[in-house]
Amino acid sequence: MKKARILVCLALAAILLAALPLSACAAAYAYDYEDYTGLIGAMEVVNCKTYASLRSYPDTSSQLIARVPLGSVVTNCWYQDERFTYCVYDGMEGYILTSNLSFIAGPIGQEYPDEAYLGNMQIVNCKSYASLRSYPDTKAQLVARVPLGSIVTNVFYEDDRFSYCLYGDLEGFILNDNLEWVSGGANADYLGTCVIVNCASYASLRELPDTGSKRLARVPLGATVTDCYIVDERFACCTYDGIIGYILLDNLGW
Repeated sequence: MKKARILVCLALAAILLAALPLSACAAAYAYDYEDYTGLIGAMEVVNCKTYASLRSYPDTSSQLIARVPLGSVVTNCWYQDERFTYCVYDGMEGYILTSNLSFIAGPIGQEYPDEAYLGNMQIVNCKSYASLRSYPDTKAQLVARVPLGSIVTNVFYEDDRFSYCLYGDLEGFILNDNLEWVSGGANADYLGTCVIVNCASYASLRELPDTGSKRLARVPLGATVTDCYIVDERFACCTYDGIIGYILLDNLGW
């Protein structure tokens, strides 16, 4: 579904750009932010060893504005052409190769500020499920019943009551009272992919960032864990074999 959405978005953007006068396209690559046709939303930096280049113009020879680390989230993304996408990273505007970006979130037609990206969250404070709604309203159509304890991804703060999120391939809005932060987000310290080190045979993947909490898995020495974020001075939130939990920072290397 994600792939289909971005392809539709890119196709619509190409039609829009083709319809514009050449002078409008050349005028400092300005965008009309009242027209969301070419809006992709937030995207994640992928397909690079350590970073992607944020450039001043959609050209690999143009000035390098910043090195955007692998796994970082860039926002306000607009399709420029088959090679480049306009985006904002840490308040800096520029262009990144489209091949280095992967769509993650944000409904087409909706723009969120950078700080609204909350990362991945878990369903809490309900008996059996939380309601995923088509709009941020408890009377809106029910898209899905998301079971207690499930993880929703690509969460964006909508208002005091709701947040936008993805549950598998389904998108919608869930009450903030039913969401608890797990990992990621605009302010998280992202580590990316790490390797288990400094242990005799395995490191413990814990339910909570506490050595006394339930062990979810034994992660073998040398194994790879992904989507790692620092959560405090001792622990990072990581994903191993589809399980999200916490591992001691001392057991993580590159």
